[in-house]
Amino acid sequence: MRVTGSGKPRLRSAVLAEAWTRISGVEVLSAGDGGPLTRTVKKVIDPLVVRTAARPRLGRPLLEPAAAAELTGLLVADAARLRATAAWFTHLKRQRRALRITAGDVQDVCFPLAYELATGFGMPGPDAPETAASALRELHGEGSEAGAARLTAYLADPRVAADLTAEIHRRWHTAAAAGLAPADAVALLGEFAENLADATWRVLAESGAGHAFGLALRRPGGTAALAVPGLAGLGLQRGDRTAVPPLRRSDETGPELLERSVERRVRATLRRLPADEREPVAGLVADELARVAAGFGLGRPALATCFALGVVLAPALRPLDGDAPGSAPGFARELNARIAREGYVLHARRALAGTTPLTPRPDPGLVRELREFARQFLGRLWIRLHGFDVRADLPAGAADVRDLVSGVVRSTSLDLRTKVRRALVARLPDLEAVS
Repeated sequence: MRVTGSGKPRLRSAVLAEAWTRISGVEVLSAGDGGPLTRTVKKVIDPLVVRTAARPRLGRPLLEPAAAAELTGLLVADAARLRATAAWFTHLKRQRRALRITAGDVQDVCFPLAYELATGFGMPGPDAPETAASALRELHGEGSEAGAARLTAYLADPRVAADLTAEIHRRWHTAAAAGLAPADAVALLGEFAENLADATWRVLAESGAGHAFGLALRRPGGTAALAVPGLAGLGLQRGDRTAVPPLRRSDETGPELLERSVERRVRATLRRLPADEREPVAGLVADELARVAAGFGLGRPALATCFALGVVLAPALRPLDGDAPGSAPGFARELNARIAREGYVLHARRALAGTTPLTPRPDPGLVRELREFARQFLGRLWIRLHGFDVRADLPAGAADVRDLVSGVVRSTSLDLRTKVRRALVARLPDLEAVS
């Protein structure tokens, strides 16, 4: 790259335009003056090539010579994929017309989608029209399998995987709490769990309590440092601190909520969002990286606080043990009493306390699920809140928070009741024989 002898800062737009002229075959992504289109910068170069979220120094209007050289290097190094992006955009635009799709601006929708296809497939081949049409149909309303396949292809690219992994670690280790001590966050959450007042919720929602609580779990000995009884047994993480979630994981079977891979989270987003509301996969991944860095993996502070409330309540949700401890928050005692009165819970308690089996043949998995009600509840709560985060939904006040938590407890209880009922009905003849 040409750097003036004076070493003065240069306009970023000029650096981009100069670097862009070194890349051939990108005319459809270019403006009349030969530089990149504004939408090319906004939808492809900044979020996907340069990744200005991870390299904010390269997104400034004026760049020092070293930053200008780095920006040029990143752009030129991605030249082959940018040429493939331009080629895929042509196919996408043609197939979009053939399918009579009019939703959204063609560049806004198809620029990042073309980059994804370039990442997964390289230059278009003989089957490019069918691939482009399939990608557009999935994006605009036909199932999530194609989106999942594109996600897999996108994350399988070594350079993309390396850049995203580095960005996860950078965001994870630089996330800053909102000035609230974790112990104060727990105290505020406990206060709300006693009175469920709108005024207390407003203080909580504005305090960043959930974010502070979640970040505290990332420190060495995080579970032991927070004064929440039973926190270590809630299945939030594998050790005493939350590990950095991986980009992908081959053994994605563990229950650890806060260490789920980015790929698993984005797959959930593909299932949750209607097709006409989804961004291309690259945008969904970028959104998820921002959530991963936040406390409890939830980007909106109010939602992180809802989950933190669930963590404070969860240890008391032990219906098989009867009443919750008197030291538990009032809301937790109320919820536990409600589910402890369920017929299937009373049956299970009698079975476990006496000689009559819960089912004729021992079912350790079912018994374990009943004993781990708190884990089941937190798993459902996090999934529900992640869905809210994806759709930008927020609870309006204390009543909404109460209804949300109560609804998840009820849903967990109904699911377990159904499992017990099915086991009993399926084995009724054997049960009658041993009773």
